[in-house]
Amino acid sequence: MKKIIYNVIIFLFIFSPITTAQSQNLASQRQVALFTNNIDIYNENSIYDPSNPENYDGTPYYIDNFILGNVYLENEVILSNVALRYNAIVDEIEHKETITSDDKEAKSLVKSKDIYATIMKDTFAFIPFKGYYLVVFDGTNFSLLKKITKKYFPAKKAKNNYETSTLAKFEDRFSYSIYTKNGEMVEFPKSKNKKLKAFGNSEKLIKDYIKEKDLDLNKEKDLKKVIIYLDGVEGANL
Repeated sequence: MKKIIYNVIIFLFIFSPITTAQSQNLASQRQVALFTNNIDIYNENSIYDPSNPENYDGTPYYIDNFILGNVYLENEVILSNVALRYNAIVDEIEHKETITSDDKEAKSLVKSKDIYATIMKDTFAFIPFKGYYLVVFDGTNFSLLKKITKKYFPAKKAKNNYETSTLAKFEDRFSYSIYTKNGEMVEFPKSKNKKLKAFGNSEKLIKDYIKEKDLDLNKEKDLKKVIIYLDGVEGANL
């Protein structure tokens, strides 16, 4: 995770030297501004009413319940063992002080390249102009990121006896991207054959490795193996 955060910072900014006191002041300001009212979840115009989950098929969340995790600012823990969950519909990480706190007290993390969260074994990093990604593998040269989204389908009321009413539905969607140490990000196409094109100059190298190991790029576990292999090849590039 440190590599992704570091790469994003280096890719976007050139820092000038600052004093320790200035650094601490900046961190304090960010920590004060860490949370903002999460108006999207409980807004009366929201597509989801959390007080009536039985009215929906599926959920807008990656995992329904809040789970204990940590929040980091530039790789330093600033919130430890707090209640977190990822809302894929609005692309926000929700936070509340304890698991038993009322959900209406939840806030959302400020979307910043410097702030990321770990929820159990899952790490969510924010990529500027792209949103939150789940970090599947964080390598030295190449990382594998997973974008989790939800497609919303409104409830449908039967118009006659021949039709069936349906609940509002949240359908899981996801995609994968390869992220390089230079800040380059390439999303993998849905097609298995076209996925190879995403490796650019390393396409033949990866094609041979897939054939040797009998891997399927449409399976996350195999795609992860490929990125781990690529990350260990000296001089590999896209």
